[in-house]
Amino acid sequence: MTQAILNEANIATTAGKITVFNYDQTTGEYLSSSSEYLAEGVGIPAGSCTDEPYKNKKGFAVCRTTDFTAWEYIVDHRGTKVYDITTAQVSEIRELGDLPDGVTTITPDVEFPKWNGKKWVTDKTAKKEGDIEAAETKKQNLIAEVSAETQILQTKLALKRIKSDELELLNAWLDYLDLLEAVDTSLAPDIDWPLKPN
Repeated sequence: MTQAILNEANIATTAGKITVFNYDQTTGEYLSSSSEYLAEGVGIPAGSCTDEPYKNKKGFAVCRTTDFTAWEYIVDHRGTKVYDITTAQVSEIRELGDLPDGVTTITPDVEFPKWNGKKWVTDKTAKKEGDIEAAETKKQNLIAEVSAETQILQTKLALKRIKSDELELLNAWLDYLDLLEAVDTSLAPDIDWPLKPN
């Protein structure tokens, strides 16, 4: 079959077949090639050109330039996991181009991560706050346990039906409660927790 001949506007001046190279009309990324038949006076399909794209290159995508007149390599990090250097939150790159500012590909490898410009280090302030919060939660849970353990004993005491060994156990739990309430959670994680009664 006859080869189509195109003018400068990519309109066929002679009907025939031609190979076109298709690209994404938003990103300009090369998609595929196809053989098209063009009647005289018909242009090539939208989102295509007749100049052959560059060969594939690792880490890059072949794309049309912004004015769609030539091919170029654009850095391709799509699928790469990155971490926000302020929050350490992970996300995945979904667009062509350089990595955005404020992210790193280095995975946080510490608790309470903080980016120091080169690597993740432990944020001592955040760690201390986390330790205090964990200690406060533990303290409240232990106090709730005392309440659960002593409820029946306190009812028996109020009704004057408590036995001497039960009164001894109630007093042990109340002594334990006094020690718990005295725990200074601001010292976390260096806290000597009192032992529960047997």
